[in-house]
Amino acid sequence: MMTKSPSQAPHAPRSEADDPAVKAAAAWVGQLARTLKTCRLYDANNPTVVKFREELAASLRRALEETGEWPLRFTAEDVLLEEQSLYPAKSREDNLALPFFRDGVRGITLKPGIAPAEVHKLLDCVLQVTGQSLTDDDLVTLLWEANLHHVDIDYVPAVDSSGGGGPGGPAEAGEGELVPWPQPALADEPAPRVEAAQVQSGGDAQRSGRSDDWATGQGVAEVEAEFEELSYLSESESARFRAEFEAERNASLVGSTLAVARAYLAAGAGAEDRQELGRFLPRLLRLAISNGAWLEAREAVAMLNQCEWPDWSMESFNQELLQPIAVSGTVQHLDVQETAQILEFTALARELGDFGVDWLCQVLGESAQRRTRQLLAETIAQQCKQNPERLAPWLSDPRWYVVRNVVHILGWIGGPATAGLLQVAARHPEPRVRTEVVGALGQLEPRLARPILVKLLSGADSRLFCAILHQLSAERDEAVARLVLGYLQDPEFELRPPEEQRAVYSALGAVGGDGLIADLEGELLKGSWFARYDAHRGQVARVLARIGTPLARQILERNAASKRTAVRKACEDALAAFNARE
Repeated sequence: MMTKSPSQAPHAPRSEADDPAVKAAAAWVGQLARTLKTCRLYDANNPTVVKFREELAASLRRALEETGEWPLRFTAEDVLLEEQSLYPAKSREDNLALPFFRDGVRGITLKPGIAPAEVHKLLDCVLQVTGQSLTDDDLVTLLWEANLHHVDIDYVPAVDSSGGGGPGGPAEAGEGELVPWPQPALADEPAPRVEAAQVQSGGDAQRSGRSDDWATGQGVAEVEAEFEELSYLSESESARFRAEFEAERNASLVGSTLAVARAYLAAGAGAEDRQELGRFLPRLLRLAISNGAWLEAREAVAMLNQCEWPDWSMESFNQELLQPIAVSGTVQHLDVQETAQILEFTALARELGDFGVDWLCQVLGESAQRRTRQLLAETIAQQCKQNPERLAPWLSDPRWYVVRNVVHILGWIGGPATAGLLQVAARHPEPRVRTEVVGALGQLEPRLARPILVKLLSGADSRLFCAILHQLSAERDEAVARLVLGYLQDPEFELRPPEEQRAVYSALGAVGGDGLIADLEGELLKGSWFARYDAHRGQVARVLARIGTPLARQILERNAASKRTAVRKACEDALAAFNARE
């Protein structure tokens, strides 16, 4: 049943005993809002949508039977039941009352006995006026066509200037004009009579068509609703405008200028125009680099290549980048920037080609951040993978840490082409550089790395000595075995630090063969007849066990029967380890 405001008789106020009705209505209105959101997200046949709709209809029917009818009222921002707020608007998107208020619906009364089909129709009407595919019908028209027997609609009519009566007949004296109600087709039944309502201007009118097809000056319903909506959105929209204004005002000068230049080229600039732009772009490129805007600098380089300005020289520009003051400025930006911005810088250096390698090496030598140095070193390794000789000049840099970084990069590159460069670095006076060389030689074939490692043994400290022997132990080699045996047979061997002694024993077991057996047996039997079991004798026996050839086993078994306690004990322990390994 359709009624117009304010002709409907007001409902009697509810007492405190009616509080359960307010609670039930608030719960159902919240459920209605959730169902509307779900229906907008999924198709109508989605199981979730079907479940939500069925639960909405069932809960309404059950609540009305328990509490009686609900006269719901709508304002621009809330749904009310007897002046009790049920669902205040939280945002523009979450304003359940606004579609009703905007289309002139000031209230609906839900009555007990409402069928699920009626709830579904009510839901479809609201979805139709709030969805993205809007129709020409307003909510009042859709609700009238739905023919809901258990839903009364209280709406606000609009002013009609035609002077005729509405579908309910002529207006009585002192009453306003009738709402322009949609007319049924000839085959339909006559529309029910609609009573007149009080409005702001007088006169009877007969009008057909949509109820919102009125000029602004002829009615008040839509104007008031739009004003309410604008007032509600003014604060958020003002904040959005200010944010966009600040973002536009704070946009970088380089980025804005590049956008203009990009549009200039896209507009079909001729050869002379590109030449003119090419004269300007180097200044823009320098400004971008001085600001640490690497992405914008890359775009400026691309535009310079596109303009093909003959006076532009990448070599002279690279000399500018390698100046100490320019390198310091670049490092200051990179050491405080995030990983994404550092990667933009490395991409810019790659686009500069061979010149970019020197730039990267200079920045690598100045950077104080480990993360920055790591990314720069990886980029240099990629750039020089096919031509590692490009890094040769940096091996003579007076800064030892720069040389160490270059050696580390050569280790990443690997391959026979780096052997000569590492041999040069092996002569560096700084022990930390030579230690880095030993680590990089591990990436080479043993036949290439072995001569350099052997030379590094001379004058090496304990740490470097142990690292070199570890690298030399990669495979068995008679020459290396003889070299290491010389350290073992040295009269001052016992004066070496324990870690160096352990490194010699380990290397002999890894590289030795049958050619060392006789010498090792001599070390095993060295000492007086009554010498007690000592650590050196036990280590030599373990070296024989690690060599593991039949001859080595034979020597251990023979000496395990020795009458000399120290020799016998050392061989027995070594054989036990030998047998356990098998």
